[in-house]
Amino acid sequence: MVWVDYNATVSMHRVRTGNSVERRAERLATPTIDDNRISCGCINVPASFHENFVQHIFALRKAMVYVLPDTVPFNEVFGIS
Repeated sequence: MVWVDYNATVSMHRVRTGNSVERRAERLATPTIDDNRISCGCINVPASFHENFVQHIFALRKAMVYVLPDTVPFNEVFGIS
C-alpha cells in the first residue's frame, strides 16, 4: 500500500475483490473510464500492476505518484499536439 495522503486515509493499493457484487477487477479492465469509480477515494490498481510495478519501485526508493484528471484528454493536460 502506498499512502497518498495518510491523514485523509487515501492510498494506492491493489484492487480488493472481496465483494463480488462490485465487480471491481472487471470494471477496472474495461476500455472506458465510465465505470472505474470503484472506491471511496483510494486509488485501486490491478493486482498485477501493483505487484510488478508499484511494489518494486517503492521498495527500492522514494517515488512520486501523479494522479491525472480523467475528464480531460492527456494531450490537453500537457499541451501535446
